[in-house]
Amino acid sequence: MVELYVVRHGETDSNSQGRLNGGLTDLPLNDVGIKQAQNLAEEINIEDFDEIYTSPLIRAKQTAEILNHGVHELKVDNRLIEARYGKWDGASEAELMSEYPEVFDENQFLFPEYKKYVDDGEDYEDVYKRVDDFMTEISKKGDKKIMAVCHGFISRSFLKVITGAQNISAIVQPGNGGVSKYRLTESGTRFLTYYGRQTDID
Repeated sequence: MVELYVVRHGETDSNSQGRLNGGLTDLPLNDVGIKQAQNLAEEINIEDFDEIYTSPLIRAKQTAEILNHGVHELKVDNRLIEARYGKWDGASEAELMSEYPEVFDENQFLFPEYKKYVDDGEDYEDVYKRVDDFMTEISKKGDKKIMAVCHGFISRSFLKVITGAQNISAIVQPGNGGVSKYRLTESGTRFLTYYGRQTDID
């Protein structure tokens, strides 16, 4: 059985500024984000892991590098890239909420219906499919401990796909540096162990 640890990257300036930090926004970690990754690295024995996967975006790769300490070869996987919000990528969430309040839920996350306003945005169902494909592939690796460093919406998508939750708005986003753990059997059964655990940055 595969133990899968899903890690959300550390903070970027676009996170702290309240901007949509999607797949078309490619910024490095800020000082807080670096500290978050360093603190998490102190809590994890990276040598216990067999494989480390990462989104190709800078913020995820940088987080993975800090966690990895050069121990493993980092495997870049495009299925872990953040949802692409098209022309809204990098925009101020406050400004979007003011202009389009109907596409934000009570936790200030975008409903899937945001696509009615952004033709070049990525459909949530396509995100769920690539996350599902990733898990199906790695579940066949036997008794391995695997880390996937990715993003906020991707973290939510892992939980949605595994639990079968109907409404993505029922799933809040882990904080930057949050870790979720799942167990995946080769037969296709998937289990949630915990979601969105964090270490303090103080």
